[in-house]
This record gives sequence, C-alpha cells and structure tokens, in this order.
Amino acid sequence: MGTRREQMIAHLEAAPRTASELSGLMRMRIKDAIDDLEHIRRSVGKALSIEPARCVGCDFVFRAGRISTPSRCPECRGEHIVGPYLSVKR
Repeated sequence: MGTRREQMIAHLEAAPRTASELSGLMRMRIKDAIDDLEHIRRSVGKALSIEPARCVGCDFVFRAGRISTPSRCPECRGEHIVGPYLSVKR
C-alpha cells in the first residue's frame, strides 16, 4: 500500500484530520506523525492545506501553519482546543 508517508497522504486526501487522528490511524507516536507531516509539508508544498487550531471556549484562532495542537489558549487559558485540521488536495 505504499510507504508510511504515502499512506498518511492518502488519509489526508480522504478527509481533513488532525495530527493526533493520523497517529491513531497509523498506529504511531504523535511525535513521529508530526515529524512525517513536516516532511510531507515540504514535499507536497501548497497541496497541504492547514486549517488553524481554534479554542472552543473563546473562539481564539491560533496562527496558521502550525501542525501540532496547542496545549492551552493564550486568551482564556482554556485547554479545549480543536484542530489544526490538515488535508491534501491533488
């Protein structure tokens, strides 16, 4: 079915996913998934779309381009963060 990164790209083409969701699907550590996603970002370039993470409590939107999920909101200090959602458009 291809290399691990090719499999990750296939998952991202199917539906937007977070790094955590991908690590679960691929049965790998989150750190390894983020490392692979950084490599994928360099290799597919503009085809990788990143919807920024957002705080559920106050709707603060984090800076664009970040792949990992922030741990805490800088505005309200809430820890219920969703995203960032990644997808690949071919």
